[in-house]
Amino acid sequence: MTSSVKDEPPGDASADATGAIGSERPSATPARATPAERPTPAERPAAPAQPKRLLGYRRQRFEARKVRRLIRHVDPWSVLKLAVLLGLCLWVIGMIAAVIIWSVANNTGALASLEKFVNQNLQVQDFKLTGDVLFRQFGLVSLLGVLGFTAAAVVATLVFNLISDIIGGVWVSVIEEETARPIVDARSQAD
Repeated sequence: MTSSVKDEPPGDASADATGAIGSERPSATPARATPAERPTPAERPAAPAQPKRLLGYRRQRFEARKVRRLIRHVDPWSVLKLAVLLGLCLWVIGMIAAVIIWSVANNTGALASLEKFVNQNLQVQDFKLTGDVLFRQFGLVSLLGVLGFTAAAVVATLVFNLISDIIGGVWVSVIEEETARPIVDARSQAD
């Protein structure tokens, strides 16, 4: 999906701020010591303790640059292609699920019980569930649903573009993963 994206103006201080992924408070980048200021091996503190494991997984926090982006326009043609492909994939999954459910219900005798129940209680003599007819009808109705979903997605894109022209776009905050690096938490060292 293509979209028009604009970086935040360089004068804004929040574009240069760094933030820890997984926490709300920003953290400052530590200054690097010159070779003369570095402690000797005897003066260095012991290696930090490993953070506590939660359900067998080590919780790792990262520090990365947080950037704001402005989304002004979303291309309707790319949304159409995405919606058609997504809808068709969901349609195929639904059809496969319907066949599996029908086969299980038929093999367990649930369909025969349902037919018998309807015939006895509704005073109908020849009620019968036919699999191929139901399968074709379900396929047609769900395919119409896919077309409706696709049309709704394209109309929503056009409405977004019209509103975006009026209000100026939508600001989104993102994290640049290229700048991410692990940070050591003082609380995890104490544990």
